[in-house]
Amino acid sequence: MNENDLILHHYDASPFTQKTLRMLGIKGANWYSVESPMIMPKPDLVALTGGYRGTPVLQIGADVYIDNQRIALELESRIPEPSLFPTGERDMLLAMIKWSDAFFQPGLHMAIALLNEQWSEEFETDRRALFPHIDFDTINEDLPYARSQLRAHAQLLNQNLSDGRDFLLGETPSLADIHAFSVLWFTRSTMPEVNELLKDFDFLLPWEERVAAIGEGTRNPVNVKDAHQLAFASTSPTKADIDPCDAQGLSEGQLVMVEPDDSKRGGVKGEVVIATANEIAVKHNNDVIGEVIVHFPRIAYRVHTDL
Repeated sequence: MNENDLILHHYDASPFTQKTLRMLGIKGANWYSVESPMIMPKPDLVALTGGYRGTPVLQIGADVYIDNQRIALELESRIPEPSLFPTGERDMLLAMIKWSDAFFQPGLHMAIALLNEQWSEEFETDRRALFPHIDFDTINEDLPYARSQLRAHAQLLNQNLSDGRDFLLGETPSLADIHAFSVLWFTRSTMPEVNELLKDFDFLLPWEERVAAIGEGTRNPVNVKDAHQLAFASTSPTKADIDPCDAQGLSEGQLVMVEPDDSKRGGVKGEVVIATANEIAVKHNNDVIGEVIVHFPRIAYRVHTDL
């Protein structure tokens, strides 16, 4: 491996990982795979990110990219063709990630209601901590609503595909397909009743098969210690970039903490390197990985300055 190689820290059962895998598939990328545990503790991942426990995480040398919003942009920058944005509507497709999150929520609620009795005590404890906004004890009462919401979102996709197009935006796969596919992949693979719920949507399954056939590029398993050593031996080329109109008035070198605003995936404390309208990047270091820069999207991430 070298400092320009793509290293993905992930676990395959995650629908968020499935998004990145399809991006790598569209790109036909050659990449390195580091398997991360599904539940805490995740000492190797947290050492790399500086506190963030979520996956997938893309490492390129001493740069670490969090969230599929930011991962998509980095992959597009490094491997321009084939594009994740074949129609040129980059920003609208990035904005779709929040629609994708809204689509995912009823699937998540259904999974908790229908599957949590099968979970180990350790797994349920972890997920309760990860999603504190969900009342696990009363979630069965909301199951009909969750079903209705999943079906409503799926109907939008089916209707869009009803004119015979191969993919959501036409004949070429895009980030739109990736956003939508992961939710159906997750719900169908974990809850057989979803097939019955969506059985009258004739255009979905053939489209899902086409998206799945995109593949994941070429995966090369690698030991996490090798990934850490590469980070330690690398120097990030990232340059400071501060928006003079930043909404929070952030400045280069300011100590902040960045964390997601929709779950408890952990926060990263570091010095501001980039603060633009749609990116926040901070520098952190430790004895395991040396100095790295962790890049987040701005949308759905909170920057704390009162440290």
